[in-house]
Amino acid sequence: MYSWIDDIISGIRENYNTDNVYELYDYLEIKIHKIEASNILLRGNDSFYYRDFNDKEIVFIRNDIKDTMEAFILFHELAHALLHTQICQAAFNKNFTNLGKFEKQANYFAFKMLNVSFDKVELESMSIDQIASCIGISPELSYLITDY
Repeated sequence: MYSWIDDIISGIRENYNTDNVYELYDYLEIKIHKIEASNILLRGNDSFYYRDFNDKEIVFIRNDIKDTMEAFILFHELAHALLHTQICQAAFNKNFTNLGKFEKQANYFAFKMLNVSFDKVELESMSIDQIASCIGISPELSYLITDY
């Protein structure tokens, strides 16, 4: 279903020879700015991707997120930067945009970039929250796993 995203991921890995999210942000000249969770820019979210009219890009991310969760969120926002180049314009017109589709694609990208794979037999007896814990994402985001 997302083979086109797999192709983009393969190209990224081949081009930049890294899976390190921070190195990729440097190569792509996307700034990361950590801010307080209460900052109005986040509107209650963990992060926010922004591209201005001069194509300068920045991701604002909560400053209290740790480790794998931060990498997941940064890969998710990187997906928006790479896969959804028109997302800013589209987000303003929700009648013509399937924002849920964009979010699923960004989550898929993030899981793949983190090399997360699921063996259904191995995970069969585990709850979604247990799986989330095993792969290092917070239980609040365990709902993201249900499609994979």
